[in-house]
Amino acid sequence: MKAYLDIETDRKGNICVIGIFIEHNGFVQLHGEDITTDNLEMIMRKAKTVVTFYGDSFDLPVIKRYFNLDLKVTHHSLDLFKVKKGLGIKGGLKELEKMFGIKRKTEGINGYKAMLLWERYIRKGKIDALNLLLEYNKEDVLNLISLESCLASLENNRHD
Repeated sequence: MKAYLDIETDRKGNICVIGIFIEHNGFVQLHGEDITTDNLEMIMRKAKTVVTFYGDSFDLPVIKRYFNLDLKVTHHSLDLFKVKKGLGIKGGLKELEKMFGIKRKTEGINGYKAMLLWERYIRKGKIDALNLLLEYNKEDVLNLISLESCLASLENNRHD
């Protein structure tokens, strides 16, 4: 079973949101005090593979540092950034989404703006900022499913 994962961090590199979609189990998000080693381990226990975009370089090392939990040891890692690079495709997640026609409601938000949304929520209690951040993270996670499919199709065509 696969777990599609994306994290958001604050300016200090602390994890503020973890979004995970597990096949046949659905989507779950942890934020704030819900982000614990026990909660993450419990969710990830159901999966054998963790699918990310640039996760081998960012998400998974941050999780390892934050929780002392090495998902690259406990799970197979499928980093779609490496897959697209192997196919000779340039661009980040948002560019690939546009290239493959993968839609998102949170158009225009990026990692930096996500940090600002978290700060607005923490410093000013703005629930709308938190909700937008959670929606952004959810789209990052769920769009990995479509992106994986698109890249797999390209890989298959290349081997035909």
